Amino acid sequence: MTTQSVTEHKIVHQTQTFKNWLIENNWKLISIIFIYQMAILSIGIVNFPYIDDVSRQIHGDTSFAWSYSRWGSELASWAVQGSRHLTDMGLTTHILTGLILATSSILAVYILNNKKMDWVPLISSSLIGLNPWFLECISFRFDSPYMALSILFSIFPFLWWKVNKKYFFFLSVIGVFLMCNTYQASSGVYIVMALALFYRDTLTNVPFGQLFKKLFLAGVAFVIAMGAYAIEMKFNPALAERGGIFSTSNIIDLPVTFVKNIYIYGSTIYHQSASIWILFYLIFIILFTVSSIVRSETSILKSFTFALLYLGIAFIFSYGVFLIFTEPLATARPRYMHGFGAFLGISLILMTAKSKNKPINFITKLMALLFMYYMLSFPFTYASMLSYQKDSFERQSTILTTDLKNIVNDDRKNVLVNALFKDSPVVLNSQSNYPILGSLVPSNSAPYWPNFVLFNTYSNLNVNIEPFDFSDFKKTDKKLEITNAYYDIYTKGNKIFVFMK
Repeated sequence: MTTQSVTEHKIVHQTQTFKNWLIENNWKLISIIFIYQMAILSIGIVNFPYIDDVSRQIHGDTSFAWSYSRWGSELASWAVQGSRHLTDMGLTTHILTGLILATSSILAVYILNNKKMDWVPLISSSLIGLNPWFLECISFRFDSPYMALSILFSIFPFLWWKVNKKYFFFLSVIGVFLMCNTYQASSGVYIVMALALFYRDTLTNVPFGQLFKKLFLAGVAFVIAMGAYAIEMKFNPALAERGGIFSTSNIIDLPVTFVKNIYIYGSTIYHQSASIWILFYLIFIILFTVSSIVRSETSILKSFTFALLYLGIAFIFSYGVFLIFTEPLATARPRYMHGFGAFLGISLILMTAKSKNKPINFITKLMALLFMYYMLSFPFTYASMLSYQKDSFERQSTILTTDLKNIVNDDRKNVLVNALFKDSPVVLNSQSNYPILGSLVPSNSAPYWPNFVLFNTYSNLNVNIEPFDFSDFKKTDKKLEITNAYYDIYTKGNKIFVFMK
C-alpha cells in the first residue's frame, strides 16, 4: 500500500469513526447543545442593544471588515442576513451562536478525551464558550455568531493532529487565518489546544521528539497564518486611523512588553473574578497536578514538572497575540481575555478524563461539577443584570425626554451633558459578588456614543449629545429651565446644558 493510500485510509477511518461517535453519543451531544442554548437565549431574550448594536439596529451597517479587518465576519453576516444591509434578527443569531459553540465543545472533547464521551468532561467543555469573559461576545446581537466561529476555527484543525501532518498543517494555517478574520482575540485558543495535546501525550510515554515536531508544526502554521493576516491588514487604512491600540512591540522592547502584559492579564482576571471562582482556580491547580501524576505512565517528578509547566505556559499563551501588543488590552474589555476561559475548559476536559484511581476520579469530577455550577449560573445572573440595566435606562430616558421635548427645537438640538443616567441599583449591588459585571454591563452614566444613540432611539428627539466639563460652568449667563432631583437643565442660544446630579 502506497503512502498516499495509507493516508487516505486513515482519513476515511477517522471520518467513519467520528460519524459513529456522533451516533453513539447523540443524547449527550443534545444535552450540551441544550446547555448552550439555555444560557445564550437567556441573554438574547433581554433584547439588550450591546455597544455597536445600537448603531447597527438603526443604520444596518456591517463595518466588520473595514473597522476591524474581519472579512470572515463581514461575508458571513451577509450570508446569514441574506443581504448586505443588516437588521435585528431577534434570537436567530443567538441560536446560531449556541450551535457553533456547542460544536466547538463537542470537537474539543472528542479530540482531547481520545474519542470518549463522558458527562463531566462534556459539561466542563461548555466553559470554552460560556466563560464570563466570552459572554461579552455572546451579548452582541449582530456579531456573536462570527465571534463564535473564531473558536471553532481554532479547534477544528486538531481533528488531524494524529491523522496526517500535512493535513493538520494546511488546515491549521487556514483555521488560524479564518480565526483572525472572525475574531482575533481567540488566537490563544489554538495555542492552548496545541499545548494541551502535547502535554496529554507526554504522559503516555510517546517519544518527546515526535511530540515536539507536532508542536513545532503547529507553531509554524500559526506564525504563517498570522503573517498572512498581517499582510491583509496592510490593505486596511482604517486600522491606522484608530491609533496605536493595535500596534505590536518592537523586538528590543518585546521582553518588557511580554512580562508587562502577562502581569496585567493575570491581575485583571484576579480582580474581575468572584471570590468563589478564585477558590476553585486554586483547587483546580491542585487537582489537575494530582490527577496528572495518577494518570501518568512516566515518573512522578516528570509528571509533576510537566503539569506545572503546562498550567503556567498554557495560561500565559491563552492571551494569544495580545502578549506582544503595546497597549494592555486586558484592561480595555473582558472579551479580549476569553482565552483564559477556554484554557480552563480545555484543562478541565483533561483533568476529568477517566482514571483508574477511583478516589481521584470521584474527587476531580465532583470538584469540576461544583466549579461548573458556579460558572454556568453566572450567564443567567448576567442576563438579569442586562435586563435591570436596560429597564433603568428606559425609565430615565422617559423622564428626560418629557423635560427636553419642550426645550428642543429645530434651532436648538445641541445637548451637553456631564454624564447620562444612573446605573441600576441591582447591578451595583451584584458587582460586590461579581466584580466583572462592572466591565460587562455597559454603564448608563457613561457619556459615550452608544448611550447617546440609544437615548435618541428611545426619545425620537434626534438631538446632538456631547460630553461636557461642568467644572468651570458659569450659571449667570444661562437660563435655568428645569431643576429636579435628577438634573438641572440650562439653555443658552442653541445649546442645552444638562447637569446630572
